[in-house]
Amino acid sequence: ELLQLEYFYAVAQNQHMTRTAEQLHIAQPSLTQSIRRLEKELGVPLFIKRQNIALTEYGVALQEALTP
Repeated sequence: ELLQLEYFYAVAQNQHMTRTAEQLHIAQPSLTQSIRRLEKELGVPLFIKRQNIALTEYGVALQEALTP
């Protein structure tokens, strides 16, 4: 879903869920659910959850594929 990719890209740029949700004007749980659905559809983890989040190798590859 295109919206999931847009959300992924925004989170990848910010590396922070709450800040990204605020910028996108959506609830943070909705953003997290969207990212989880994308990870489930792709069958790979895209982020490592820490205090801030970081991209996995799969997340880096997807971000590079989406970068113009």
